[in-house]
Amino acid sequence: MKDIIEKILVGDILMSNSFLVEGKTKIIEKTNDQNIIRIVTKDFLTGGDAAKKEEIKDIGIQKTKQTSNVFSMLTKAGIATSFIEQDSPNSLLSYNCNMLPLEFVVRRYAWGSYLSRNTQFAKDKSNPHQFENLVWEIFHKQAVVMPPHVAEPVQMDESEARRQYLKDGKWEEGVFTDPFVKAGEEWELFSAKQPITSKSLMKTKKLLSDQELEIAINGIILPSFELIEEKWKTIETIDGSIHLVDIKFELGFKLSDNSLVLSDVVDNDSWRIWPGGDPNKQLDKQSFREGEDLVNVANKYELVTQLTDQFNLS
Repeated sequence: MKDIIEKILVGDILMSNSFLVEGKTKIIEKTNDQNIIRIVTKDFLTGGDAAKKEEIKDIGIQKTKQTSNVFSMLTKAGIATSFIEQDSPNSLLSYNCNMLPLEFVVRRYAWGSYLSRNTQFAKDKSNPHQFENLVWEIFHKQAVVMPPHVAEPVQMDESEARRQYLKDGKWEEGVFTDPFVKAGEEWELFSAKQPITSKSLMKTKKLLSDQELEIAINGIILPSFELIEEKWKTIETIDGSIHLVDIKFELGFKLSDNSLVLSDVVDNDSWRIWPGGDPNKQLDKQSFREGEDLVNVANKYELVTQLTDQFNLS
């Protein structure tokens, strides 16, 4: 299935085999080894499909250390990852991968876009619904553009869709970003922000075989969530232990051996974390999305870095 992946991606970054490429929040650099890349994190946070963007001093250093802490812990636990080591305050060495243009989301709580697709759950900050068994979902990183913009539904690289259809921070009607993937005999795409109906927006290429999907879910993303969740539970704050609400993962096939691994980064942009299980105490990127003072946002990222430093303590 790897051969039908048309682009080499690292997170939101298109990578050339011959030169460095810069994305919204990261830079991918070649090294002397074609199987190894350097991920440099910039001092930017983005939100709302990059309609909102702010430079925050040293935020790249915080996010790099967070990813290093998380991936070190997962790798030591036997999870297959692309991580090699942190080689500077704001850069990581990773194995080069053919990245899947997919986001895998694992949820302990019904929150965020899940509530839009599953209206039987209410957004209740005083008593958010907690799943006994983890829920996982897949989202496609390519946008879907519908008529009348085009003759028939098509997938489009989000950067191109943003250029054409994002006006004054709002998407034009009929453009669906990060569509929900229903993975079965065929893969179908649905709006991520509306209840799933019987009619999909369109069908898409099946990027993983059934066996590869089984490895992705049960061999990588669910065990990774459980390990990170358990680590957070052991870390106490003045508001109580930290609850891992949900997390976004990205996977790819290593160029060196075609094995499927957890790749890209996992940092404070990737998850929701609530001290004491209280949404009002959130420490993650959602504070930035909701317009919290940037000094407070920076302080939260620094705190999360300090807390994840405990992930690898014996």
